[in-house]
Amino acid sequence: MGAPSKRAKKIRVSSDFDLIRLAAETRPPKLSTGLYAWDLDSIRRAREEQMRGRFELPARLAEATRTDYAIFSAFLNRLAPQRGLPIALKPPNDSARAKRVLFEGEALFGKQGVGIHPDTLTDIDGTLANHGVAFGVNVVTPREDGSRVDFEVKTWPIEFVRWDATRSAFRTRVEGADEQTICHGDGRWIVFKMHEHEPWKHGAILSAGMLWADHALGLRDRSHAGTIRGNGKYVGTLPEGIALQDAEGQLTPEAAAFVQLMRDLASVESPVGLKPFGAVLDLIVDNSQGWQIFKEIIDGGDKAADKIYLGRDVTVASAGGDGVKYLFGVRDDLVEGTCSAISRGLLTGTIEPWAAINYGDSTLAPYREYLLPDADQDARRKSLAERTLAFYTAIGMATRTSIFDVDQTYVDTLAKDYDVAAPKLKVLIPPATVVAPPQSQTPPTGVPAPASPPKLAAVP
Repeated sequence: MGAPSKRAKKIRVSSDFDLIRLAAETRPPKLSTGLYAWDLDSIRRAREEQMRGRFELPARLAEATRTDYAIFSAFLNRLAPQRGLPIALKPPNDSARAKRVLFEGEALFGKQGVGIHPDTLTDIDGTLANHGVAFGVNVVTPREDGSRVDFEVKTWPIEFVRWDATRSAFRTRVEGADEQTICHGDGRWIVFKMHEHEPWKHGAILSAGMLWADHALGLRDRSHAGTIRGNGKYVGTLPEGIALQDAEGQLTPEAAAFVQLMRDLASVESPVGLKPFGAVLDLIVDNSQGWQIFKEIIDGGDKAADKIYLGRDVTVASAGGDGVKYLFGVRDDLVEGTCSAISRGLLTGTIEPWAAINYGDSTLAPYREYLLPDADQDARRKSLAERTLAFYTAIGMATRTSIFDVDQTYVDTLAKDYDVAAPKLKVLIPPATVVAPPQSQTPPTGVPAPASPPKLAAVP
């Protein structure tokens, strides 16, 4: 039987990268300043564009949805793990050379590094959540002395990117140049995604766009209903013989004065009405409970926003109360998936090219890791503490009863039941008593008698 194959791994070398091309500045086009008026048709059109992998209109829609308080709050909370989690830069092995590369990499990619900024990663995280894919670009700068080439990560606006089905690649517009193909890992471009096939079809904006419309319409209709039902209105009646309008259809002076009087009495928001003498004005009131639908729509929108972005219903009494684990209020698997996608993208798109250019190949590239709390380990420790406390409590009760002996066999059996380490009982041995023989006793045979103390000689 042959030896098992080694895990396949692509090693990048310095010759893979064109340093002159990478050092050339790459900037996105100027952002459009046009205003967008959103209705249901335009929201559906933006959603269709997102499904096709064209992001200009969906990017504008994602910005607009944050004007809704529920979506803004949920989206802001989705980014909390990115802002709050610590990171560590780890070497690929324990060799001295790998540690030296790690030491240099800390200045760029570590916690206080200047090559990867927290605000950049927050923007990338937000784009990844909304569109299912995000893009970054490396700013490559050779040092003046030629000793090293530094990398700095910048976010690339997704509105300039589209999916080209013919080339099976992402294409982007660039300021002052033709459209370019985004090639992840070429030293310039970085692609962050959590799905291999059509990742843009997993973006939150597909659901958040229609939620925004539904929520906004509910708020609008509630406000309109409140204006109709909640504000008092003045309706006046002209005296008999006073005309409401003249021959040209304009209010007569008396009618205009009456209308002005009612407006002075009413608030600015309250409408007023005027009817001629003898006219009948009926008020038809809807006494049904249909107004309650507004509360259902608005409350449902609040919960839906949290479910879309946080993977949870915030009305649950406490995090974990529904059997799911959360971190910063976000479902644990969403946090881990996003952090893994960003770490993987930075490693293969930035750190490995940096290591290959500066040190010959990418085998010494350090890995940037988010320090996620291990909930399973915490649960195991808590369980062990509870079982250990219960074990020693049982031992103490058995000892105090004095009905039976607590020996090592009993302790071992009880420890096995509680699944804890069995302690060893202390065996107390009383100290031996030494009795000195009488002075007149004859020493045993074969034992020399103690020597007499020497006598001092007299000094003349």
